Amino acid sequence: MNDTEKFLFDLQGFLKVPGFLADAEVDALNAAFDANEDQRGEDGNHNTGGSDVLEGRRRGIFTGMLEWEKPHCLPFRALLAHKKLIPYLDALFGRGWKMDHSPFMLCGSKGAEGLILHGSTSRHFNGAQYYTYANDQMRCGMIVCQFQLADVAEGDGGLCVIPGSHKANFPLPQKICHWQEHREVVYNVPCKTGDMVVFNEATLHGTLPWTAEHERRSLLYRYSPKYLHFAGGTYQTSQPAWVGELTEAQQAVLEPPYIYNRPLVEADGETVVRPRTG
Repeated sequence: MNDTEKFLFDLQGFLKVPGFLADAEVDALNAAFDANEDQRGEDGNHNTGGSDVLEGRRRGIFTGMLEWEKPHCLPFRALLAHKKLIPYLDALFGRGWKMDHSPFMLCGSKGAEGLILHGSTSRHFNGAQYYTYANDQMRCGMIVCQFQLADVAEGDGGLCVIPGSHKANFPLPQKICHWQEHREVVYNVPCKTGDMVVFNEATLHGTLPWTAEHERRSLLYRYSPKYLHFAGGTYQTSQPAWVGELTEAQQAVLEPPYIYNRPLVEADGETVVRPRTG
């Protein structure tokens, strides 16, 4: 993570990384979704807050990609400890981090609904989703890496943020939360296919209704520090049998939360240090 990226993340609470995924990686991910169209479901995270401007058809969602039959699971497993991602996670968490939530992809055609703005900000300390800075280091609770598998022009909808809101000290007014007033402070992050947006869960963020003619395809991976877990479920206390098929580095990402003697992913994306006692 270079000095400009650190400045922008600290300032905004999010960062866009253009061209993070190579064309071949994007093609493999999209091909896997196309081959598993029967796995598409309806997103249960429905919350428009009764806002008429966020209403629309339910968003689609894909889950369970790490467990799909080969070869379709492989491009998703490759993202777990992606060599280009490691410097960003090290800068935001320090040495040692883990996956939180199972990966999922949000999708939807024109007219798909939005989601109210939400995020912990800094109004009250939230031990699972926070942002701090000290001694020339940023530290975060849970962060989200959103990989765009289709173009997003500003105004198309999808991911939106209020830049700088990870440091906000006052409550979010309901009409801004519902995208009914002061829309100018809400930024619909434009991206090209293959771009990544990484944002702090403390940053106010949400989803705007999808207006583009093509389908939205946003793949989300969430990470937390090595010592905590935001969501319960698969990776909280144990690992399923298929994890044994992964590389050592990929397995380390799916370890449950703990500190001592934890396997840590090295910068080369392959080596894992064992043991660590601090």
